[in-house]
Amino acid sequence: MKQEKHLLIARNIFAFIVFVILGVIVVTEKGKGILIPKVEKEMQDYLVEKYPDIKDQVETSEISFENSIYKMKVFSKENNKLSFIIQKKHGKITDTYQKDYFKGNSLFSTLQKELEEEIRKKTSTNPSIEIISTLDEYTEGVRKRILEEENLLELKFYTIKKEIIINDWNKDTITKEIIKEINLYEEKNITPKNYTFIITNQKDITESIEINNIVSSFTEEKENTQMIQDILDDHQSKLLKENKITFKYLN
Repeated sequence: MKQEKHLLIARNIFAFIVFVILGVIVVTEKGKGILIPKVEKEMQDYLVEKYPDIKDQVETSEISFENSIYKMKVFSKENNKLSFIIQKKHGKITDTYQKDYFKGNSLFSTLQKELEEEIRKKTSTNPSIEIISTLDEYTEGVRKRILEEENLLELKFYTIKKEIIINDWNKDTITKEIIKEINLYEEKNITPKNYTFIITNQKDITESIEINNIVSSFTEEKENTQMIQDILDDHQSKLLKENKITFKYLN
């Protein structure tokens, strides 16, 4: 009987301790949530002081509070896909301005998906695209057009990467298939800066070559077949260097 009484007391003490701990956590979290107006002012002041050049070009979201971290999203008024995060954690305020806003990672990660989807709809093909440079590396005119999202598939600021499966592993077939792919995109006014093609032998899928920096003029190049032969011969020829085409064998 005594033992049962001791067990009961121990359980009650344990339950009380757990209740107190949970209560402290809840009160602490709620208490921090109450501080949101104060933190918001701190973040607004931080934005104005650290990035005065963009303060009139952006707008901000409401403050969120989760897992003891306060967050505020800062959007470009010109294109809200361009944004960065200001956050406060353990009393310290930091931001993602450099990579997400200045270099444009937030915008480009969204644009790449949208452009890939648009290409799929226009061509019934499934390529991937890669935006070549960061936003800060483009001229003001190009940046403006990107932010306005004006006919972006016609703007040479990205590369298309596409795999081509070849039935007959020879220079003529490979050249013909590359030209066919380029023409398909060009006919739909899809004009990347360059193409990367992964050429795979259907009869031996371990035989695969990645060819980089092919441009649209390849279709009219008199020596395009010779370039492909040089690649098949694993020879970085003068002709390939002159056309800035590189390649590597995969698998």
